[in-house]
Amino acid sequence: MTPSPEPSGHPGSRHGLRLWWALCLALALPTLLLNAALRTWLPQGSVPLDMAVTGWPPLAQALVMRPDAGLSQPPWVWWTTAWLHGSTPHLLRNLAGLALMAALGTLMRPSRQAALAGWLAWPLTQLGMLMEPSLGSYVGLSGVLHAGVVVLALHAAMAPLRQPVPHTLSQPLSQSAPSVAGLRLGAIALLLGLAVKVLMENPWGQALVASTSSAINVAPWAHLSGCAAGALATWVLWVLAAGSRLARRCH
Repeated sequence: MTPSPEPSGHPGSRHGLRLWWALCLALALPTLLLNAALRTWLPQGSVPLDMAVTGWPPLAQALVMRPDAGLSQPPWVWWTTAWLHGSTPHLLRNLAGLALMAALGTLMRPSRQAALAGWLAWPLTQLGMLMEPSLGSYVGLSGVLHAGVVVLALHAAMAPLRQPVPHTLSQPLSQSAPSVAGLRLGAIALLLGLAVKVLMENPWGQALVASTSSAINVAPWAHLSGCAAGALATWVLWVLAAGSRLARRCH
C-alpha cells in the first residue's frame, strides 16, 4: 500500500515544498552565521577536531554533540552540532550537498508529510551517533544530508504511478516535466546507490577515516545514521498518517 500523494497545486503539496525549503535554510543560514561568529576565535571559523572539545571556543563547546557523553548533554545539541564544521573544505562540500538537496526537493516536490520527516530526521541523525561512543565530538551536515536524500527518495519511490509532477509551484505541467514513473525509478536507483555507498564506507570498521577532500577525518557512521534516521522518520510519519486516515474512515 502506498500513500496517496496530494494533487499538484494542492495546498498540502505547496506547504510541503515550502517546509522543505525552510529546512534547507535552517541548515544553511545558521551554519554560515556560526562560521562567521567563530572567526573571532578561529581564523577559518571551523572547530579544531584534532583538539579536545574543552580547548574549543566557548560557543562551539555549547553547541557540539559528543557521542561519548551519551544523553547527559544539552538537548539543543541534536540540532546545533550540524552547524559546526571542521575545515573550510568540509563546510563548502556540505553546503554544496545542501544545495543539491534543495534542488532535489524542488524536483520531487515532497508532501507536507515528507517535509516533516526531513525535520524529524535532523535530530534523529545525531541521536544515532550515540552508537559510536568512541568519538569525542561529531560536527557537520553530512549525516543530515544523507537523511534528507533518503526522505526524498522514499517519498518519490512510494508515489503511485499516476499524476505527473511539475517543476515549480506555479507553472503548469510542461511536456518536458518528469513523470512520477521517471522520478520513481530515479528514486529507487538513488536509494540503491546510497546503500552501496554506505556499505563501501564500512561504518562498522574504523570510527574515523581520513578525507583529503574535506581535510578532516570523517565518521562513516554518520552517513549510516542519517540514512537510518531518514527511513525511520518517513516510516513513523507514514504510519501516523495511515492511522489518522483509518480513524476518519471509521467515523
